[in-house]
Amino acid sequence: MRKKDKTDEAAVKGGLLSRLLLICGIVLLAMALAIGGYLVWQYMDAQNRYNEIQSVSGLDIKELQKVDANTKLEDLSFNWDALRAMNPDIVGWIIIPGTNINYPIVQGQDNQHYLYHLFDSTSSGTGAIFADYQNVPTLDGENNIIYGHNMLDGSMFSDIYLYSHQDFFDDHRVVYLCTPTMNYELSAIASIDISQDAPLRQFSFDDDAAFTAFVSDTLATPEASAPDLPTIIANTKTLYSLVTCETFDFSRRIVLCCIPVRSVVPTDAESSSTDSSSTDSSSAASSSTDSSSAASSSAQ
Repeated sequence: MRKKDKTDEAAVKGGLLSRLLLICGIVLLAMALAIGGYLVWQYMDAQNRYNEIQSVSGLDIKELQKVDANTKLEDLSFNWDALRAMNPDIVGWIIIPGTNINYPIVQGQDNQHYLYHLFDSTSSGTGAIFADYQNVPTLDGENNIIYGHNMLDGSMFSDIYLYSHQDFFDDHRVVYLCTPTMNYELSAIASIDISQDAPLRQFSFDDDAAFTAFVSDTLATPEASAPDLPTIIANTKTLYSLVTCETFDFSRRIVLCCIPVRSVVPTDAESSSTDSSSTDSSSAASSSTDSSSAASSSAQ
């Protein structure tokens, strides 16, 4: 009789344990679905807002999507007044043909705000594509840094991560950077994988030799690169670095480094002297190597 009682007691305990495990599983599943649903909503909300921004950019959304490596640089024009009305922090627009990168560029008072706010300043983990706050606002300094999140849905600067593969790098070297005063065609010269503490944020140099040394050190161990990289480095006068997080190691950054190969004044160009975002370039170009962690984007 006692043996049967013990058997019944064990069965009851086993049943309770099974029910508890089932309840825990249901709770965890519900939490996972809630988190997943929130992330999907966040991605969709951000995409809808950026579609709205594109609709007032001066180019039709379908036309923006058609931009490719054969697009005439002078044909890229934007309604900067309309964009500035949405956000006075607008400083440019970046398009990389063959990728999902087609976004306005903003520049804040620090490198924190646009990590967690969209172009229209709506709070969101998607963030915005933003220039380092110490860049020259016209984006024509010696060393220009632009940040964007590495999002799981492939938006923002996620495609920068793909440049670590030589084949992808070779097929997507053309980058268009447009500002209110100048349109630039950039050419990707190297993709690098660096620590978040690497000294990328330097904005003034004693002379050309110092800048060349900086570029050479920065591109010393590329993941992928142009075949004539040493010659390119020796002749580089201006560098553009597009920065995003490593997918699996948030302490590291993937950086696509580019140089300008052509520039044209757009037909509707604004005078740099009247550009509302212009500031004293000497202060904007001051050297800084701190807060690189905060400036770099986080994967989502």
